Amino acid sequence: MTQPNAPVILGIDENRDAQTAIAQLFNAQGLFYRFVSDRRKVSGGVKQLNPDMLVVFGELDSDFVIQVLDALSSDVASARIPVVVVAKDVGDAPYVQGLRTGVVSMLQAPFGAAHPGVVRALWSDLTARNGTSAGNGNSAALVRLVEHIRRTRRSGVLLTNPRTSNEGRANFIYGRIDKGNFLGAQGQDALNAMLRQPQARWSFTEVAGANSEGAGVVIEVGEVITGETPVGQVIDVGADEPLAFEMPAAPPAPAAPVLPPPAPGVAQLLLVDDDPAILTMFSRLFTKHGFQVTTATDGNQGVEMALQRNFDAVLADLNMPHLDGWGMLRALREDFRSRELPVSFLSAHDDYRESLRALDAGAQAYLSKGTKLDVIVGQVVKLLEPRRVVMAMLELGNATQISIHAVGPQWLLGQLAARQKTGVLQCRDGWANYTLAFNNGVCTHASALAGKYTAEGERAFNAFIASRAGEGGFTDGPPPALAQNLFLATEVSVERACTTLNDNERRMRESLMVSATEITVNEELYKVYRAVGPKNWLEAARLICEEKATPRDVISRLDLSPVEIEECMKDLIRRGVVTLKKA
Repeated sequence: MTQPNAPVILGIDENRDAQTAIAQLFNAQGLFYRFVSDRRKVSGGVKQLNPDMLVVFGELDSDFVIQVLDALSSDVASARIPVVVVAKDVGDAPYVQGLRTGVVSMLQAPFGAAHPGVVRALWSDLTARNGTSAGNGNSAALVRLVEHIRRTRRSGVLLTNPRTSNEGRANFIYGRIDKGNFLGAQGQDALNAMLRQPQARWSFTEVAGANSEGAGVVIEVGEVITGETPVGQVIDVGADEPLAFEMPAAPPAPAAPVLPPPAPGVAQLLLVDDDPAILTMFSRLFTKHGFQVTTATDGNQGVEMALQRNFDAVLADLNMPHLDGWGMLRALREDFRSRELPVSFLSAHDDYRESLRALDAGAQAYLSKGTKLDVIVGQVVKLLEPRRVVMAMLELGNATQISIHAVGPQWLLGQLAARQKTGVLQCRDGWANYTLAFNNGVCTHASALAGKYTAEGERAFNAFIASRAGEGGFTDGPPPALAQNLFLATEVSVERACTTLNDNERRMRESLMVSATEITVNEELYKVYRAVGPKNWLEAARLICEEKATPRDVISRLDLSPVEIEECMKDLIRRGVVTLKKA
């Protein structure tokens, strides 16, 4: 039997025969263990099992392990899952000590009877780690460290000789050098100079955050073998069979191919339809009009692709297998990484009521497949127009009036970072006034003022990312004299914010909304909410904040649906007005 509070472990190994015995070793120690033997099925297995830890069998520089780590790093949430690598070469072990996400341990192969206990102890130890590995080494050791960062697709900050006049700094995003600074050198030149030092102290700090509770991505469900079986028995689940997991699983979705790199300066369109003829026709049409088109054959595949790349727009059919257009739109809007993505629907029907429903659900346009082709192209081009206008304003240094709600906070931050802008972004919505300072494209300061309440640093940055509407402007100028409270590359800060906000949303959905029994109210923010909050939610907010009613109590007392109460509660929590706790 599985021990209480034991981690859920997913093994990844091409050697099925060896895994039969390994599954039994984990099972004998009461650990919940399953494994995947096909590297193409890794993402699906992660999504369906939602593991606390992964154990990967193979050499760190092998094609198999590299492809596994690539699959994990393609999604922010799965990139945070702790990974144990079982290999003959464990020379990279010093580089992972202290880290909490990604590769956190190297175990010596072959896997033996003592290893499950080591994995269990490692799981218990992760919460005490600080997310930083450190050491002292020569030039060869530094080169191997950087190769490790690249192979393991790490995001973080590497320092050499920290807190000295000879300090070197290199920022990595998914194993690629983003920025570097060492003795006047920048970028890759700075990193190369850092690696030529004959001896140096070093530290690497990950930016993925605290140990995650396990999250997956919506990708193909793969072939999985369970360790929760009697000794000598292994359940072989085929690709078309439902997986015998403890929780019900979603139907398998087709796996999305690896996307080709985007063409620079070309609008990226994601076209989603289950009809091959439609995909071919519209691909040719939009390619002729200057788009780079990527296709998906159902909503699941569309969501996965949208999370792999920053598309400029999505054009999707409403009626598709596995996940239809409505489900795809809901998934995109619920994930902070994709909620700003412009979406237009194609439908075989020209239904006015359906078009209203599409716009109300968060789509930007609704088109009938019977519409003239040039009109369809024109509508998609129109979706891109607000962002084209802002890009032109930024190029001219005249972006003092921006409709941020029309382009999206994340997109705007990405543009400021790409253009290495220096200056101040000031904006407002119905909730707060935001100030973000930039130096060469790096957001170094964030603050938010709501009434008399002020948030600083990451909390303010996250609030800006979560804001649903707003107006503002960017003022070019010298580095502003505002206290630095952010220290990561802007892209990393956005990625980190989305992960945090998605985690918060997930916790609310899975736990607090149904089991919260204690409510703490920030009275100052509640006054602001009473003044500017959505009118249809004010009575629910009053019951929650003044009478301390739980979500269940509010549902029983008001003529509002549970979905509306949930949205109201999520809005209150997102704005920091209330905090829910379990008794």
